[in-house]
Amino acid sequence: MGLHHDDFGAVTLREYDLITRAVIDGKNDQVQARRVLQQELAVLFSHAVHSPKTIPDFTKAGNETSSKNTRDKKSDAQAVEQLRASLMSLHFHNQRGA
Repeated sequence: MGLHHDDFGAVTLREYDLITRAVIDGKNDQVQARRVLQQELAVLFSHAVHSPKTIPDFTKAGNETSSKNTRDKKSDAQAVEQLRASLMSLHFHNQRGA
């Protein structure tokens, strides 16, 4: 959370509750993202073992979608929110290591 134990005297119970809930929600989101990734990897692995000839070529799929097409599809508000979320994520990751 980034606060020294001496600094908690100035934090109200409401603020402390908000901080702890945000940390818990962030950890829950991180666990859920890992679960989704593991499920996708398990499906791909199962597909690779049982029918390897039908696996799509992911290198070609990545080249078909250009950055210009994805930029056109996103609205400006979505781009701003995505930037905000990634900056907040970087901030919290930096705070965790400190």
